[in-house]
Amino acid sequence: MKMNRRLIGILTDFGISDNYNGVMEGVIRKINKDIEITYITPNAKNFNIYSGAYLLYTSYSFFRRNTIFLVVIDPGVGTTRKVLLIKTKNYIFIGPDNGVLFPAAKQDEIKEIIQVNNNKLYLSKNISNTFHGRDIFATIAAFVSLDVDIHIFGNIISDKEIQKIEYKEFKKDNLTCGEIIYIDHFGNVATSIKDFDTNAKVHINSNIFYARRVNTFGESENKELLIYKNGYGFMEIGINKENASLKLGAKEGDVVCLEGYTQGDFSHFI
Repeated sequence: MKMNRRLIGILTDFGISDNYNGVMEGVIRKINKDIEITYITPNAKNFNIYSGAYLLYTSYSFFRRNTIFLVVIDPGVGTTRKVLLIKTKNYIFIGPDNGVLFPAAKQDEIKEIIQVNNNKLYLSKNISNTFHGRDIFATIAAFVSLDVDIHIFGNIISDKEIQKIEYKEFKKDNLTCGEIIYIDHFGNVATSIKDFDTNAKVHINSNIFYARRVNTFGESENKELLIYKNGYGFMEIGINKENASLKLGAKEGDVVCLEGYTQGDFSHFI
């Protein structure tokens, strides 16, 4: 029976104008000419690990089992930050130790974490301090795709030794609070809050805004703030055909709190 080819899913902030993604692909295919490669995106937000973590977290489970995820959003490239290989129940995640891998790896159940430090498996003895995507991450992903034993790459460490981004939700008085975990290119603001069933006062950066609880954008015609559950199960704040992040003055990592709001005339929404 013919075995399925291994798949590498790439997520980077390298963009589409430069050659960085293409060079990484070239390195991978030079080591494993039969590899299958696809992208979550080659164009994640520059240096933004919150954005990268969300994109990975909301994407990985739609890929077939044993996919190798190669994630290069690495503003700490060339520093003492670790290079990680995380084996989970169904996947392999490879990337920098800055938290970008953690939400997805945790959800899929971490089995082992390897700190990659075997430089015999790097592209060369003289690696760049600014392009570890080519010189380290790509080669590691390629060798993993050839079923090289992951323990050859380095030593096992615990999850207590790595950086974490976690999607937290907590109560504060009568408020339901979390963080802004992603802002898409429409300006819709995804929060780490999973459920909120009423209209909301949105508390963010010492300001309060009013949002109507809806199921679809089509329920609004007045450019009002809306709150709804997005396609990945998180409560999101948006405006129909407008940019909600600009109105809120929001950015990834900001704390956001929701307070139930039931005023009958909805005058704040108009």
